[in-house]
Amino acid sequence: MLNFLKNEGFRVNEEDGHFSFKYQGSVYIAFKNDSPYLQIVMICNTKSFTRSRLLDVCNEMNKDKFVIKFVVMDENVWCSYEFRPTEQTTSDEFETTLLLLDKASDEMFEKLR
Repeated sequence: MLNFLKNEGFRVNEEDGHFSFKYQGSVYIAFKNDSPYLQIVMICNTKSFTRSRLLDVCNEMNKDKFVIKFVVMDENVWCSYEFRPTEQTTSDEFETTLLLLDKASDEMFEKLR
């Protein structure tokens, strides 16, 4: 993932255990750990909604989604995707992941309104 981002010209901020970047105006964080899986999180600014409403919508979204999950984290919602990248994972697959997260977050905001 990191190679994809750098090759595509993304500005990446690397920190211990994760790296962050922006894609189409949204902040993403990719968590690295000892697992072979990579978790990519899109942080959605949901400060204008009540926690109760966020939990209801996130639960509804999680029922209908298989690879994308929504978690209420303080005043934000984390929209996340976990997968196991390999050496054969293509740039198109990484970009599809980001597009899926973007589309799912749009759907969440529509349900919140």
